[in-house]
Amino acid sequence: MPYSDHQDYDLADKKRTKNKAEFIQMRLRFPDRITIVSEGDSWFAYPKKWLIAGKPSNLIDHISKWTHKKANFLTMASNGDEAVDIISGKQKHDLVKILRWHHNGKNRKPVDLLLFSGGGNDVVGENDFERFINRYDESYVTGKQYINMPRLERKIKQIGLAYQELLDIRDHYSPKTLIMTHTYDYPYPSLTGGVFLGGLIQTEAWMKRFMDAAGIQEEFQADVIQVFMDTMAKEILDIETRRKGFIVVDSRKTLVGATEWLNEIHPTSEGFKKIAEQIFKKMKNFFPTLG
Repeated sequence: MPYSDHQDYDLADKKRTKNKAEFIQMRLRFPDRITIVSEGDSWFAYPKKWLIAGKPSNLIDHISKWTHKKANFLTMASNGDEAVDIISGKQKHDLVKILRWHHNGKNRKPVDLLLFSGGGNDVVGENDFERFINRYDESYVTGKQYINMPRLERKIKQIGLAYQELLDIRDHYSPKTLIMTHTYDYPYPSLTGGVFLGGLIQTEAWMKRFMDAAGIQEEFQADVIQVFMDTMAKEILDIETRRKGFIVVDSRKTLVGATEWLNEIHPTSEGFKKIAEQIFKKMKNFFPTLG
């Protein structure tokens, strides 16, 4: 179908798209731009306060503002996605198709950058977090003692294997694609979940309610969460040292107080912006035209 001037304008003005066909059109019309695909969890897809209106509410909201008219940007991220699930089933097949199609064939160009966010949902929330914590014991004097470390470490290894599988997929189908991910900063234990549309839609919080139910004193709860985040960070940072074309932006200690958290596991818009700036700085190191 021939392009109209109006279609050209719409494509040129888009910061990003969820539509794969539209992504292909953007790449054909603007072949000199960097090509970016993002896949992951709510740190890439958390909704705005009013769902379709409000401040930037996740990392990709911020990053895609800075890449505007410099990158063709496809986002595949969804709230609640787990790293292990993303690298299996339909989501894996969709990602393989994207990497393979853009790598092979005439007039096609490999995806330059795959931004990935995953692992947090694998260990927090209902059906997960409560399995990794121990009940109150008066003899415990550290947060780590309240964690079932063998269980947590097995789960973190599973997350690490998902990252390894992601890199294997990249190596096989699009070896020139750079993969960049991030660690999670240290959330503050809170009973605040997601709140949208002025409170018409609300979700439960993800960690503190389970620690309260297990009798874990508040003085230990932040330490418990820190052990979770550090264990996951260590796993993916170790992978970074062993695999080429894989960059981890370590965002721990970026946010300096509870006021920078919108709810228990998601930063405010400004909090996300501070972490997004670290990621974008690293992106510009590899792709100077984004600067």
